[in-house]
Amino acid sequence: MKLSSYIHGRISRKLLAFFYGIIRRTRYFNGTSRQFFKLTLDYLLVQLNLNQDIPFLFVAVIVGLLTGYVAVVFHDAIVTISTLSFTGLRSFGKHTFIDDYWKVLLPFIPAFGGLIVGLYNAFIVKARPGHGLASVIKAVAQNDGIIDRKLWFHKSITSVVSIGSGGGGGREAPIVQVGAAIGSTVAQLLRFSPNKTRTLLGCGAAAGLAAVFNAPIGGVMFAVEVLLGDFSVKTFSPIVIAAVIGTVLSRSFLGNSPTFQVPEYALVSNTELLFYCLLGILAGLSAVMFIKIYYAIEEWFQRVEKRWKIPVWAMPAIGGLMSGVICIWFPGLYGFTYEAINNAVHGSESWNNMIGIYLFKPVVAGLSIGSGGSGGMFAPAMKMGAMLGGMFGNIVHMYFPAITATSGAYALVGMGALTAGIMRAPLTVILILFEVTGQYEIVLPIMFAAVTSSLIARLAYRHSMESYVLEKEGVRVGFGIALSVAEHISIAEVMKTDYVTFSDSESAANMIDVFFNTPESSFLVTDNQGMFSGIISLDEMRALLREDLLVGLIAEDIVKKDVPVLYETSKLDEALKLFEISDYDMLPVLDTNNGKLLGVVRQEEAFAFYRKQLNLYGSDQYESQRS
Repeated sequence: MKLSSYIHGRISRKLLAFFYGIIRRTRYFNGTSRQFFKLTLDYLLVQLNLNQDIPFLFVAVIVGLLTGYVAVVFHDAIVTISTLSFTGLRSFGKHTFIDDYWKVLLPFIPAFGGLIVGLYNAFIVKARPGHGLASVIKAVAQNDGIIDRKLWFHKSITSVVSIGSGGGGGREAPIVQVGAAIGSTVAQLLRFSPNKTRTLLGCGAAAGLAAVFNAPIGGVMFAVEVLLGDFSVKTFSPIVIAAVIGTVLSRSFLGNSPTFQVPEYALVSNTELLFYCLLGILAGLSAVMFIKIYYAIEEWFQRVEKRWKIPVWAMPAIGGLMSGVICIWFPGLYGFTYEAINNAVHGSESWNNMIGIYLFKPVVAGLSIGSGGSGGMFAPAMKMGAMLGGMFGNIVHMYFPAITATSGAYALVGMGALTAGIMRAPLTVILILFEVTGQYEIVLPIMFAAVTSSLIARLAYRHSMESYVLEKEGVRVGFGIALSVAEHISIAEVMKTDYVTFSDSESAANMIDVFFNTPESSFLVTDNQGMFSGIISLDEMRALLREDLLVGLIAEDIVKKDVPVLYETSKLDEALKLFEISDYDMLPVLDTNNGKLLGVVRQEEAFAFYRKQLNLYGSDQYESQRS
């Protein structure tokens, strides 16, 4: 009784204090009502203190819920539009003109969908559609994770219309972009820091992919491996929570069955790994072919638009019409259906369809998306890979039936291998394939082929699907950093010489006063010749103080020696990458020749300098575009 009264009294005091703060503000406030509301909202956010770890997890739950609901609506809307556009339209015209000329009219369905998308982008969004995942990666690296607040809505509309009307793209990448935009929007509304904004962006992306694939682990790995490049616990935990929430919500509406119903496969013999390795090599080369064909078609559309002065809103209709003509002979090329993949993994797809879909899938994706439509590359890559694996599996099983599985197993592995080659993210693909199939026995071949494919694709062509367009825009990214900007900045520009240093023979007792009288949290240790020995952090000293273990110790006893270091010839991008993947807030800079300590680079100052240069780079780009 006393406890409940105390809690009730504490909550009442908090509410009274909050409203008293508002009343006190109104007495002396001379601005507009809108300005007052904004200040009050800022005051409320400060009181909630959502930047703290535990409250931030609740925000991740909200992002997971929002993205999960959008993913469910997204899925159902695509199914509804595709059903109305094809099955419904044909049944409406049974034994009439529509049924008699159905094959002739078929290409006009994706053309009409492309026209709607083109008009929507030109007159409502008033901007060209960006490259989905590439724009998200760019936002992480260059814009502190900030994405236009309306993007999630616009992207949902255009993707649903484009894919549902027969576009060649998949629904996975658009929902990732939509989820990322939702996470970024929530972060902007709550005035979060750049680090928290990027993390919430990853939460939305992971929840979206997890919801649409029913694959929470794969969604998490995609967010941290492909988008953020950050595996730290502070980033990982909220992303896991958001992905779980998105998956649970999706399962409650769309069911708990795997995306693909796959028969049980297993590794028949150890020798079979050689065939999976060969499949990985073919998948890597096919991934390069996919990327080159897609961007060749996209750049062809850009040249045609400029040369013939075609309105930008008409281009997706032209691309839709051309892709629709190809789909007359190969309906499996449509983006809204996975029937061809399911047939291939069951070993029942015909050779005619496998050859046609394998050859024309990058063409149809380029025609429908490269022309200005909307869709992603996950499904096209998986479909093309399944056809490659199915053909390869048929051949090897024909000649080596005793030591190989049936073609369905190779279709399944090929699906993952080619996707890994396009994305250059084998770990993400391995986990997604495991979750969407529910087959643990096939994981070993998928691991082998996916890593091989990614390696071969990287050796054959340095660009992934996203890095190609980013480098065309002058952006090279890694670890969530715009490397193209940071790699040209010398470490000497951010190095400082005001730091605290101890000799390795300094007694721990003598260091205590310095620890308590300086704002530094890391301290450098050198030997008698000025050679760098290591770092002592404040956290380590606090642990020793709690245990009363300092008596008789010297700096050499407690120094941490396995510390990442920089050299005078290093560039800023190296420092930023080390800060991203390590827990240090200060890194030493050493002389290249003799290893002597020259100075330090502090994390906060390095990122501040990087953001300043990034803003200057952005303004230069803007001015060059205007001139």
